[in-house]
Amino acid sequence: MRQLTIIATSLWLGAMGFFAFVAAPVAFGVLGRESAGRLIAAVMPRYHWIGLALGILALCGVIGRWGRGGGRLLDRLAVVLVCLMLALTAYSLFVLLPQVDALRLALPPGRSAEALAVSPDAARFARLHMVSTGLGLAVMAAGICVVILEAVRRAEGSLTEG
Repeated sequence: MRQLTIIATSLWLGAMGFFAFVAAPVAFGVLGRESAGRLIAAVMPRYHWIGLALGILALCGVIGRWGRGGGRLLDRLAVVLVCLMLALTAYSLFVLLPQVDALRLALPPGRSAEALAVSPDAARFARLHMVSTGLGLAVMAAGICVVILEAVRRAEGSLTEG
C-alpha cells in the first residue's frame, strides 16, 4: 500500500505525457489529418479509462494508509488532488469526448482548412479541444503535486523513523 499511490500516479502521468508529447504529434505528423483524427478518437476513451483505473488505485493507496496513522493534512490533500484528477478525467470521458466525437463526425471530410476555419462546428470543435487540453494539463499538474506530496510524506516518515 505504501507505494501504490506514487506508482499509480506516476504511471498515469507517464501515459499522459507519452500520449500528449509522442503519440498524438506522431499520428498527426505521419498520417493525414482525417486518419490521425480517427486514430486519436479511437484511442481517447481507452486512454481515459486507463487514467480512471490508475486514479482509483492511487486513491486506494492514500486511503489505505489512513488506518495506519494516515489521514494527516498531506494525506487529505493527496485525496483531494486524486479526486480532482478522477473528476476531470471522468468529465472528459463522459461529457467532452461525446461532444467532440459528434462534432468531428459532423465535419465534412476533405474540406479545406480555409473552409473549416469559418465553420461554426469547426470553431466549437476547436473550443472543446482547447477545454479538453486544459483539463488534461490540470490533471497532469495535480498528478505532479500528488507525486511531490507523496515524496514529502515519505521523507517525513523516514525522518520520524530514523
